[in-house]
Amino acid sequence: MREPQYSLLADIQYDIELARQGKFALYGQRNIAREYHCKKATPEEQQAYETLQNVLFMVPQWSDTEELHSDMERIGGRVWFCYFWKDHDSMIQLTEDRNGKYSTAYVLDRETTPDVRKAAALQAQKELVDRMQAWGVSLLNAPVPEQMKYASLAEAASHLMQVLNAPECIMG
Repeated sequence: MREPQYSLLADIQYDIELARQGKFALYGQRNIAREYHCKKATPEEQQAYETLQNVLFMVPQWSDTEELHSDMERIGGRVWFCYFWKDHDSMIQLTEDRNGKYSTAYVLDRETTPDVRKAAALQAQKELVDRMQAWGVSLLNAPVPEQMKYASLAEAASHLMQVLNAPECIMG
């Protein structure tokens, strides 16, 4: 059985529709731009990419944070913490699903320098510490096991904090 072929053109056309609605966040814009520039584009892909750029120029778009909040609300969840960097392709987030389970996600762009990655992690840690204090959640002293879902906000926030202690291990 043949694997379906990846289609940059289909991705760009989908993104054009999102952009027309004002819902094509910066994180997605960077990803499609990277894919487009790393591949020899066909004339159809070039035309679609130019159309996308024109729509992005004309229509104000959601921020990454607004998109994440909307996606989580749509599935009955909640965003507790999110941080997106505009100067490099990185993000961290802590969310709660509709079943009360917490998840963390993190990406630090591997194409940034180690010093920039460390500064980004420290910046995110500072923001997260402030939020944890506001929630009345303290950092757990014991290492939090790596898992997909956490039973408590304290475990999820502690996991994220521990990950940010080692930004060289976070791959983008």
